[in-house]
Amino acid sequence: MRCEEEVQRVLDSRTFARTSRLAVLFEYICRKSLDGALDELTEQQIGIYVFGRPPGYNSAEDTIVRGTARLLRQRIETYYDKEGAADGFRITIPKGGYVAVFTPATFRPAATGEGEAVLDPPLSVIAVEPEVDQAETSASLSRWPRSARLTCWFAVASALVAVALLAIEHYSHSAQMANSGPEILWRALFQPGHRTLIVPGDAALDAYVSFEKRPVTLEEYTEQSYQQQTTVASRPRDDDASVGTRSVTPMATLRLVANLVRVPGWIGIPEAENWLEIRYARDMAAADVNNDNLILIGSDTFNPWVSLYQPELDFRTQWDFKSNIYTVTNRAPQVGEEAAYTFSPGKGPLGALTLVALTDNTQGGGRVLLIEGTTMGTTYGGMRFLFDKAMWKTVISAATDGSGRLHNFEVLLRSDFLRGGVSNTRQIAVHVH
Repeated sequence: MRCEEEVQRVLDSRTFARTSRLAVLFEYICRKSLDGALDELTEQQIGIYVFGRPPGYNSAEDTIVRGTARLLRQRIETYYDKEGAADGFRITIPKGGYVAVFTPATFRPAATGEGEAVLDPPLSVIAVEPEVDQAETSASLSRWPRSARLTCWFAVASALVAVALLAIEHYSHSAQMANSGPEILWRALFQPGHRTLIVPGDAALDAYVSFEKRPVTLEEYTEQSYQQQTTVASRPRDDDASVGTRSVTPMATLRLVANLVRVPGWIGIPEAENWLEIRYARDMAAADVNNDNLILIGSDTFNPWVSLYQPELDFRTQWDFKSNIYTVTNRAPQVGEEAAYTFSPGKGPLGALTLVALTDNTQGGGRVLLIEGTTMGTTYGGMRFLFDKAMWKTVISAATDGSGRLHNFEVLLRSDFLRGGVSNTRQIAVHVH
């Protein structure tokens, strides 16, 4: 049975009879896989050609491809558990990509399941039937004893399966590495024996500042003394919690953290996961910032811990909470750069701003990665920079010297602000120290 026939058999089945969206996605993936058009099997391309999304749409916000692919994997598994149990081939779409893999029925990779990767790098291998001259092979093997012929066929089949497995593993790992971000940066931040703290910001603090129209210093934040100074942000009922005491984290931050915790495994040092902690900004203590590696998410009204490192940076993010204008001051303008960049939601065409900076921690015993934005949704801009090779490659190359040492750097990004998220992210300033 040819692979094309197996695709049609699945499409004609009762399992896929009433699932037009899944059937269309299944056929698109299989046809492109068999044609070798792997560049058309990325999340963006599928979103455009299968689901009618506009070019350049924000797949971090619009997850229709990932969500439908998850359902499709479940439906394929249901088909082969029931209707297709006797089929000679199995078609799978391994997690982490959108390329169909065709294998003999005797080999069924555990490729389906509930989990979904945050990043979706495509696999780039398809295991298909080998093209063999049947007449020549049969004539040659007919001269062998029957036991030898069986041994030969078994050895060939085993070799094909082994090659397919190795190829899938190799290309899956290669694609994953290509989309996992700058390895030299991650190795500076994730090290076995050296603790790394990922610190999401406190959206409740940001809401408090917005309501009360007053800043909160790091000292006030660590002591929680500002909670006693509430007017507008007071609790709606006597038995309810005030705005500032709630624990709130935006979706953009959750997505970024979900990617970051996978990085040690992606770059081949899974043991570093044992030294990785996620600490809510409100639960941090001064001792935590001395010698550890830190990844701080949010500007100072969202994550006050970044105020420890802002004096060392060229770019300083500030929010005028009374006028609702965000300003990024450039203390060391280079040629073609502005001394200040501004953004105000809903006012003017200028896009939202995101700062990604690598610096040293306060005691010099670790590195600190800062992802600051002019709004909570601009974290998506930082995530796009960190996990899109086309964006980070030139910056990381410029920051890496001949000995392989990664210097500190700052990258200012501007993005179009759209529905609480961002799109069309681009670099507008890069400083390497």
